[in-house]
Amino acid sequence: MSATVIPPSNRLLRLPGAVAKVYREPWRAHTEKAALQRLSEAGIRAPSVLAGGSVRGRRLLIQRRLHGTPPGRGEEALRRVIPYLHRVHHITGPGFGRLFDPVAASWGDYLRERLVSYQAALARHGFHEAAAAAEALASAPPPEPDAPRLLHNDPEPGNFLFGPAGTAGLDWELAIYGHPSLDYARAAHAFAVHPVQLSRLLTDHGIPHSEVTLAAYRSVHLLGRLMSAVTATPPDPVAAQRHARDLITKAT
Repeated sequence: MSATVIPPSNRLLRLPGAVAKVYREPWRAHTEKAALQRLSEAGIRAPSVLAGGSVRGRRLLIQRRLHGTPPGRGEEALRRVIPYLHRVHHITGPGFGRLFDPVAASWGDYLRERLVSYQAALARHGFHEAAAAAEALASAPPPEPDAPRLLHNDPEPGNFLFGPAGTAGLDWELAIYGHPSLDYARAAHAFAVHPVQLSRLLTDHGIPHSEVTLAAYRSVHLLGRLMSAVTATPPDPVAAQRHARDLITKAT
């Protein structure tokens, strides 16, 4: 690591057999550590925590380095990721929200708070149609899950590895307890898989789902991505326009 001031983003240092990860905010380290502990207890393949500490006032975790091949995008890659996520979703928690502090009494309460924050940010930046969509979802959130289920919450292709020992999940710092359909909707968008294909894949794996609920969570995902793009420093107008376009594009 550089002796200069660490910039406001995560930093990774890859070592033989390990990865040192310095977090831009303490809650990210607490969340990832908690998620990896739960996954280890359940026997689900993910990095293990070797040590922890801090550097220049920022939280640090040293994790065992896993080897494998990133899956890329597309339906066949997602077909292999879905059963992994399904196993993860069998892990339940004491409440809804971030793993370091899952205090929301209901999924609807947690989701409503997030959507209200999206609505305010999008309205402030002139995305009034998207802000209205966030407000509508906040007023009528999707159904409650049967229990607070562990979600990866950032199931991008780069956060998985395929290898002889099976699929592994990486980068759990955004993990939450919530509704599994949010994970599936996020994954479908990240893997460039159409919602109709996603529904078919879930059916093939015997995973109960509602296409209406998946469509709602697709909107939640895109609203979050749009909010992140417009509030980034500096803002990302290209990503913002792409997410805004996807948001109004029919998912069927």
